[in-house]
Amino acid sequence: MFLTREDGMILGPVCWLLGKIFNWIYMFVGFIGSHMGFTYVNLSVCVILFTFVLRGALFPLYFKQQRSSKIMSFIQPEIAKATKKYKGKTDQDSMMKQQQETQKIQKKYGVSMASGCLTSLIQLPIFYGLYRVIQNIPAYVPSMTKKYSEIVDILSTKTDYIKAISDVAGESKVSTVTMALKQMGDDPTRNQIIDVLDKFAKSDWDKLISNLDLAGNATLTSYVDQFHNMNQFLFGLNIADAPGWKLSIALVVPIVSALLQFLQTKISMKSSQNNNMDSNQQTANNMMKGMMYYMPIMSLIFCITLPIAIGLYWIVGSVIMIISQLIVDAYYNHQDKDELLAKCAEKAAKKQAKKKNPDKKSFYERMMDAQNGNVPTENSQSENINKMASSRLKSYVNPAHSVNVDSDDVTRRENVNYKPGSIGAKANIMLKYQNNSNDKGGNK
Repeated sequence: MFLTREDGMILGPVCWLLGKIFNWIYMFVGFIGSHMGFTYVNLSVCVILFTFVLRGALFPLYFKQQRSSKIMSFIQPEIAKATKKYKGKTDQDSMMKQQQETQKIQKKYGVSMASGCLTSLIQLPIFYGLYRVIQNIPAYVPSMTKKYSEIVDILSTKTDYIKAISDVAGESKVSTVTMALKQMGDDPTRNQIIDVLDKFAKSDWDKLISNLDLAGNATLTSYVDQFHNMNQFLFGLNIADAPGWKLSIALVVPIVSALLQFLQTKISMKSSQNNNMDSNQQTANNMMKGMMYYMPIMSLIFCITLPIAIGLYWIVGSVIMIISQLIVDAYYNHQDKDELLAKCAEKAAKKQAKKKNPDKKSFYERMMDAQNGNVPTENSQSENINKMASSRLKSYVNPAHSVNVDSDDVTRRENVNYKPGSIGAKANIMLKYQNNSNDKGGNK
């Protein structure tokens, strides 16, 4: 039921907050419009202003992300110099030491490879919340809900109004009407009826009014004209409708969105490129190259299948991000790089000095240590590995007591040199312990 608000533990509060913001923007646009002689609020204008408000709220995070990206590109020569001796080496020890050198320099300047994740993580619930609000605007704009309720009261004066709505909706060319109709059922609630009516195009309304013989109802025709004007965008497009896969002028929205997404990713990638990149930075750069192609494709598919209002948000958002990226680039291109790095190092040192435990590593550093096998034995993760290795060994048959097993073969297995701290080394220690216990007459 679309009119029902999102009530999830995470998305519920997000949708509630976004709905409040959208309603305030709706009232602001209505106030300005009323002084300009308009009797309705154009929702496409609300969506555009909504996008500016959200992007403005996220700009400090975005600026911090871009600043970190710029600093990362500035310190690449220092990282390349420090890790030059490990270039071309693929053994685990060398890769671990190279990673440690990189982390040390990044920590010196207060940056990390994971610093840009926060903005992306925050935008996921916001995007889904935005979709829910735009898809269910009457649920978050009380004045619209009131008008639709009055329309339902007028329609309900006709005994066969539900069948008439279903018949018109079934013949509608608006894809979102079909989706709402599936939710309506044979005995719909008021909210379910409003869901269908909210997606009606002007032609659908005209047909419904004609079928129910309500052309003389001034209140109904006035509201229908208002809702039609509210959903109108360029070229007569209805922002509540999805372009779909049919050939139409509505496909301009997803195509423009995909092109702007491509341009945004290309500009962002060009801004963070550097000739002196380590292996991790090269990997990240290759991922960015992949994103330059699959993000526009994803944008194209989403904007084809979702309402035009979502595509409008994506287009305006991309334009804002492109302009923001150009401003950030222009700002840092006019900064003295050495002076900027010195300030970053000083700020990072002060921040590190304020910590209660300066030697405590960040989550990203601990994650990279775990990936490279650099986990202290007293660490809880190492204890878990010990437990796992021990429990798995108990399920195996001891080779020393297995039938048809050569004792020399067992000795060779025990003499294999494993990397300290690895599961293989821990398993070998357990194996030796078990063999020694059995030699003494124990049965561990």
